[in-house]
Amino acid sequence: MTSEMIRDLLASTDYLIVNEHEALDAAAGIGLSMFVFRAAADKLAKAGDLTCVVTAGAEGAVAATADDSHLQAPSLNIRPVDTTGAGDAFVGAFACALDEKATLQKSLEVGCEAASLKCLRAGAQNGMPMRGALRSIT
Repeated sequence: MTSEMIRDLLASTDYLIVNEHEALDAAAGIGLSMFVFRAAADKLAKAGDLTCVVTAGAEGAVAATADDSHLQAPSLNIRPVDTTGAGDAFVGAFACALDEKATLQKSLEVGCEAASLKCLRAGAQNGMPMRGALRSIT
């Protein structure tokens, strides 16, 4: 991806959701060489005037906003069976929570719980948790 493509992406979204490696790559792609994904999230949020959410597996997820807000949510303490699709589970649950007017913090928590629960079951589609399995929604 070119620097121009990354900058176009940042300009056209309100929420950039990436994993820790993608955050570092995107930051490097626009000339912001970072070694810590949290710093990359902060720089990407400011560069795009957006909220950058970084998923970090067992470390949960962090969010950085253009106005210097920083939030964090933990993942569940689990022994994963299959991580395939965990990012998709996070994004779906996170977006659903935001759409239902949850706060950014609550949306991070819901996303982390959904991703964690997905990791307890094998298979990308078959392993996705149902809404009723998420305790953080209530």
